Amino acid sequence: MVTYLSDRAKREGLKNVTAVAGKPADPRLPEKADLVVLVDVYHHVEDRERYFRNLQKSLKPGGRVAVIDFRMDSPVGPPQRARIAPERVKDELKRAGYALTQEHAFLPNQYFLVFQPAGS
Repeated sequence: MVTYLSDRAKREGLKNVTAVAGKPADPRLPEKADLVVLVDVYHHVEDRERYFRNLQKSLKPGGRVAVIDFRMDSPVGPPQRARIAPERVKDELKRAGYALTQEHAFLPNQYFLVFQPAGS
């Protein structure tokens, strides 16, 4: 996916898009980001509290984190046992030092949550 996104960004001339394969304890971002978007991967992140606590160091002041992942009742997506309810995401991010700033409901099969470090 990282190669695909990198190639697509290059092909479309998107100089502000950098695809990065993070590690469990390190997001590995090359510079501080305004926005980090995680689409359909939250359920794959291990030790999420630590990961998102570390991710704060990679955000610019006012930076945000968007989590888009499959709803529990979605007819498509990963197996039910792999899905994480949005309430759990909110709780985990709160424990990692974030505040929910936006919640969108326009996607047919996914929830869309936006967070900022608490106190930002």
